[in-house]
Amino acid sequence: MALEQNNEQHYREVPDKYIDPAATVIMTTRDYVVRPSADQFSGAIIVQLPPVAEAKGRFYSIVCRNADAVNTVTIADADDSECWLADIVMDGKCDKMLFYSDGLCWHALGVGGVGRFPGISTTDAPGTSQAPTTAAPTTLAPTTLLTTGA
Repeated sequence: MALEQNNEQHYREVPDKYIDPAATVIMTTRDYVVRPSADQFSGAIIVQLPPVAEAKGRFYSIVCRNADAVNTVTIADADDSECWLADIVMDGKCDKMLFYSDGLCWHALGVGGVGRFPGISTTDAPGTSQAPTTAAPTTLAPTTLLTTGA
């Protein structure tokens, strides 16, 4: 099936596929809602997104039911997405991400926690993420126009 036809075809599938993994899982294109639980029994969990081309035009919701600094939930692509910077590590209950596939790239659209910034990081070690910081706005010095006499 051509990539362009994926949008037209996915309406025929069951639209509400839900999974609750307690171990590492590779998502299928039908796994729209994922609620992983990482604890001392399961250990760290890796959730691999489905192939980006096959998931074109679809949204995928991932919310941690349980996670902490040691027992994390890592979201990875299938090494097929353009501009995938790094795997995303979630280390708190109710950390969440919403992913959209345009057929070539995964877009992380939603980030949020309950009453706090989630422990989501693409650069920090698990459990060491910090709240985002804001930079002071910069101002430009006024410019003067040079005019030449005629």
